[in-house]
Amino acid sequence: MFRRILLVSALLCALGLLAFAPVQAEDDMLSVAWPYQVPPTGHFNTFASGGITLGQYMDLHEPPLAVLMWATGEYEGMVAEEFGWDDDGNYVIKVADGYSWSDGSPISADDVMATFNIFRLRGDAVWANMTGIEKVDDHTVKFHMSAPSSLAERIILTTNLRPASVFGDIADRAAMMSPDDDGWNALLQELTEFRPETPVSGGPYTILPDTITEASLMLTLNPDGFAGGIQNYDMVQMWNGETEVVTPLVANAELHYITHGIPPTTEEDFANRGIDIVRSGMNNGPGLYVNHAVYPLNMVEVRQAIAHAINRVQNGFVSLGESGVAVEYMTGMSDGLSEAWLSDDTLDSLNTYDYNREGAAALLESVGFSRNDDGHWVDENGETLSFELTFPQEYADWSAAAENATAQLNDFGFDITARGVQFQQHPQDIYSSNFEMAIRNWGLGDPIPGRSYLQAYNRYNGQGEVAGEGGGAGMNFDNDVSFSGGMINVFDVSNASSQGTDAMAQAELVTHLAVSYNELLPAIPLWERYTNNALNRNFISVPDSSEAIFANFGGGADNWMTYLILTGVTAPADMDM
Repeated sequence: MFRRILLVSALLCALGLLAFAPVQAEDDMLSVAWPYQVPPTGHFNTFASGGITLGQYMDLHEPPLAVLMWATGEYEGMVAEEFGWDDDGNYVIKVADGYSWSDGSPISADDVMATFNIFRLRGDAVWANMTGIEKVDDHTVKFHMSAPSSLAERIILTTNLRPASVFGDIADRAAMMSPDDDGWNALLQELTEFRPETPVSGGPYTILPDTITEASLMLTLNPDGFAGGIQNYDMVQMWNGETEVVTPLVANAELHYITHGIPPTTEEDFANRGIDIVRSGMNNGPGLYVNHAVYPLNMVEVRQAIAHAINRVQNGFVSLGESGVAVEYMTGMSDGLSEAWLSDDTLDSLNTYDYNREGAAALLESVGFSRNDDGHWVDENGETLSFELTFPQEYADWSAAAENATAQLNDFGFDITARGVQFQQHPQDIYSSNFEMAIRNWGLGDPIPGRSYLQAYNRYNGQGEVAGEGGGAGMNFDNDVSFSGGMINVFDVSNASSQGTDAMAQAELVTHLAVSYNELLPAIPLWERYTNNALNRNFISVPDSSEAIFANFGGGADNWMTYLILTGVTAPADMDM
């Protein structure tokens, strides 16, 4: 816990010093934060690893086609002004007319074609249901589908549009090829290595390359881009860094909104300063992943014992206070999704893996393990259960979760060594199987359960997220599983559960996923992260957090802040609306 104490102490010291040095910000500049890499490591190819996407704020420069309103379950069009299924089961969207990219090219069907043809090159999940894509006219695109799919609809509509003027050449060549062609892998490599000279924005703001520093970058108004004409700010300042970097800036009133997980002590300090803490469920959180190629972590009894040996309530609270809510059902998706998709009988049948050290010990003893004279657990050959647990060191909440889990497991008799890894390197280590135990996210901030399961069964099983990632074996989990309900391939079922529009058929597949995950625990969920986003309403005007839009969580697709920016609602606090 020593590193954790140093981090919290440093934050408190910085906050205390800054209490006497308030800084006033410019009214025409929105001040937010997201970590990025500076050039040349960072670049403007948002299809590839290292691209300066700015996370959820990608919406501001590469806008989405639509946003899902979580309170109603309905999509609201953004760049797409019309969308839906046609009589043949294909999906059709019409792009709004009159908007331009920052290089002067019009936003059109060509951009949709380029974006999705590159998704095909990358092997993105949306193409599991698509058989082709057709430009109907300058603003209309038809997605030819093998069958209607709620997942495909969601991926299509929440896609961030990219400019054909930048990516069209690679996209057009990809459209003329198939994955079996000799040049396919070379073209994918070309995409991975492609480095546009300047960013091109189709949203209300454009990144200014000359302003990019380790500290921050600036985005300037793109008046002809989508939503550019309804903005209340001329500039956006994007501060760079993780929690320990941005927290003092919030205290000093230089930074007005963050989505970073902050420690409970910092949250209390912010509340005392009049800074609002906005909470909403995120459908994901930190989990304890294991490399299934490492003995005996490949044994289900060992993973179940680990689940019983960790007090998840404690782990969540020390990590994120009231926003670290212990997972109850242990299904691989959030408790809220579990209650929405599973029957009462199924919920009652689940193993909730309550904190139970006696039960954990019994599981280890059932496979021939025992404690040695030092109190450490050893396997049947007398080898100590010693493992390294890695975590992204810049993530304060996940760091705390790792350190607390390590302490609890060691107190139980494991021999765990925790090690922090630079946050951008850490997922790459998982993709390449360069780990024994690791803290990564279970679930996904998405209302479709299948996408939560693909985090374990696809992304962290070696696929990665973007071009240039993955290629390894990841967590080495065999997706062909046997459980009380029979034998299934969990990757295939994860995809199939999002197909069609028959909710009952989807629920049956989701039940198989939930029960098999609960029994096998391929990774061990710890707690669900509820946002504790710090919002300084002295500088930013947004609606009260009781409004329906706040059902959309504060990070990733559909998040409430970028929606309010794109709709012209977010404004300076002293602006006369």
